Amino acid sequence: MEKEYTRATFVKRFLISLGSLIIGSPCFFIGIVSDEKTFPILHFLRILPMPENMDDKEIFYFTLGVMAFFATIILLIMMFGWMFDVSSNLFLKVLVVIGCCCGLPNALICLTIGSMLMGVGLLILPATLLACNLTVWYFESRPDDVIDQA
Repeated sequence: MEKEYTRATFVKRFLISLGSLIIGSPCFFIGIVSDEKTFPILHFLRILPMPENMDDKEIFYFTLGVMAFFATIILLIMMFGWMFDVSSNLFLKVLVVIGCCCGLPNALICLTIGSMLMGVGLLILPATLLACNLTVWYFESRPDDVIDQA
């Protein structure tokens, strides 16, 4: 027996998504803006000039900032798909894999190093748990995912 998608389901999913975004917003902001308000994604897209003579630490932070931006955008796409009960297709599954590859390093660093610094890193925990739940939700086999070969 399949559960039907109702207004209550939408509201519940919307509130869960909004809550995890609000709680994790400091971590999202720190990850995307990076240190000293450099916005690595703008440098990556060549909107701002690339910094010259970056050492290994700066390259590492730059890479994490770009990955955090992509992971956040993909998490938002996953949340919208979940809220509106969009059945997953190959494109969404590829996005989920890319989001996992970009988000896991940031989440691990935020949860380990960030939680040692006054516990700020723990704010990303609801969004991380939601992302793990959404990954399972997108990859589980649902009846509408099946393509008829007739």
